Amino acid sequence: MNSKRTRKRYNKNTKILIIMVLMIGVIGLSIGFSAFSKNLDINSTATVTPDPSDFKILFSSSKDSVVDGNLEFSWGDGTATGSTATIDNNDPSHPKITGLKATFTNSGQSAAWEFYVTNQGKYTAYLKKIEFGDKTCTAKPGTSQDLVDDACRKIEFLLSFNLSDSSNPNYLRDVAETRTITNHPLAKGVFEPVTIWIGNDYTNTDAAVADGDFDVTFGDITLTYSSSDS
Repeated sequence: MNSKRTRKRYNKNTKILIIMVLMIGVIGLSIGFSAFSKNLDINSTATVTPDPSDFKILFSSSKDSVVDGNLEFSWGDGTATGSTATIDNNDPSHPKITGLKATFTNSGQSAAWEFYVTNQGKYTAYLKKIEFGDKTCTAKPGTSQDLVDDACRKIEFLLSFNLSDSSNPNYLRDVAETRTITNHPLAKGVFEPVTIWIGNDYTNTDAAVADGDFDVTFGDITLTYSSSDS
């Protein structure tokens, strides 16, 4: 009788010991794999050299094909006149428009140039940033600079996309600033209308008037496009 109890106790103890050994083995196995995974490193290097011609945003005076060179003055209020500007696409990574100049004979006038920005690359481009340069007003001989400074605050520069579509935004240069843009795609092959407008704030009925001629200079306006909108 005692031998049977002894064997049962022995068998029970043996089973417990085996289970404990198995548990220790499983725990040890898990720790082993954990340590191995933490020390498994994969090092790789890829060099990607994109073709700059695959991403190309240009200015154009035509809505059908890329035409640079002269950009004619589009319209002005009253007797306001404007210069013939120049579209320069010689550097495809930095196209530019130069020589925008307007002449006003009274405080209520404005001038505008209309052109196109076109995506001649292989990918959809996204307008990401507009940087407005500083505005400077300089009195001509015989004109008070103090009055010019007051009048200068009322003169605005407006960059408008898709003027015929009121749902598209206008970007106003209030002060020297940078505008961050989202959700403004330009599909490949598309020519998007753009208008540059210079004039007095049309919402301001108390526009200041200088006592003579003066020049207004706006610094460079830079448009930054990206192949990603994120």
